[in-house]
Amino acid sequence: MTSRPVTRRRAETQRRVVAAAYDVFAELGIRDAPVELICERAGFTRGAFYSNFASKEELFLAVYRTQMAERADRLRAAVEAAVAGVDPGDPEAVTQVLRQAGTLFVESPAADETWYLLNAEFRAQALRQPELRASTAAAEREFHDALAAILPLLLDRLRMRLTVEPRDAVITLIALYETMLERAILDELTDTADSPYLTEVLPRLFAALTAPVEERA
Repeated sequence: MTSRPVTRRRAETQRRVVAAAYDVFAELGIRDAPVELICERAGFTRGAFYSNFASKEELFLAVYRTQMAERADRLRAAVEAAVAGVDPGDPEAVTQVLRQAGTLFVESPAADETWYLLNAEFRAQALRQPELRASTAAAEREFHDALAAILPLLLDRLRMRLTVEPRDAVITLIALYETMLERAILDELTDTADSPYLTEVLPRLFAALTAPVEERA
């Protein structure tokens, strides 16, 4: 976004444009979404758009940050619900918690599939256009860092520790989650909560990235 001071009015304008952009992007795709339609949905003119965003690509990154923040909050709530009352001494605790957290996280798979399609479209564009790579990578790092901050909540309760760097673990788990969504779309599955990636592969992968915390004498 531009470097102008963000007043309350400007912040509200940006929020409305971002919300409208998500709906229009979801309907038409990023490439075919007219700026005019986004402005119309938000209730503003093109002038209001360009006074807040330099391009449609910059707007998508604002949408990305909003969506990723919501997903991080959703995952944090899912983890908190999953670890509540868990017995860390139970050898099946890790598997049970991961299955529950994963199920809660994908309780709205249709929304995630829509978002996956938009994100895949933009990522392909960023890979082809060098000028988009740095800003795209920065936005993704913010999301990865937010998820990495959630891991201690899960691991501490289970008396586990990561055997790899938190960001590496997050990137690996996200790749699996995106694969699950991709397969759900291609295979036209209606319920991703029953996906073997979620119920079987995810817990095993996470177990491979962690180890028990050694008790001190």
